[in-house]
Amino acid sequence: MENTTWGDGAAWMNGKIVPISDAKISVLDWGLTHSDITYDVVQVWDGGFFRLDLHLERFMQSLLSSRLSVEQTSDDMRLILHRMVARSGLKRAYVAMVASRGVPLIPGTRDPRQCGNHFFAWCVPFVWVIPQDVAARGAHLHVSETVKRIPTDSVDPTIKNYMWGDFTRALFEAKDAGFDTAALLDQDGFLTEGPGFNIFAIFGNRLVTP
Repeated sequence: MENTTWGDGAAWMNGKIVPISDAKISVLDWGLTHSDITYDVVQVWDGGFFRLDLHLERFMQSLLSSRLSVEQTSDDMRLILHRMVARSGLKRAYVAMVASRGVPLIPGTRDPRQCGNHFFAWCVPFVWVIPQDVAARGAHLHVSETVKRIPTDSVDPTIKNYMWGDFTRALFEAKDAGFDTAALLDQDGFLTEGPGFNIFAIFGNRLVTP
């Protein structure tokens, strides 16, 4: 019997498109155990990708900077994403392309060159970082004074990553104090970003962002 949960999302794993509930990686994958992984996210709105070529270009640069090597080319990834979203039937979607360091090819190794790098992708219904009802009344933002963003000389912020230890601590702090979400400062006290979103501000006629 055909699976009826495609509306929840889909994934491309090991050459196959599967329902999102069937998407899995190994517990030995360094993407899980080391957060040794990079990704990019592109939105689908009313059935069309938003600037997919630019997202693929940035993702390929992240692969290069992370020294991750996967079989798929940028053209392969584009085709995979289109087919995956089409199979899901989603017209508005959050679409992730991901590359992980993978499972060690030599058990117990600590050498990142000895892992099986791999690509996968997934999509789910469009995600509102700030729920629409909260945005309508104005989100309450907590700027943490106790949790600082990971320094850029430790984790390169130009390579998208899943390093959320600082974000999670700040979210607990914000929620405990009655705020909707949090934003983090860097070590010098400058505003950086929030958990899952960038920050923009208008000063006169200028639009600025960290």
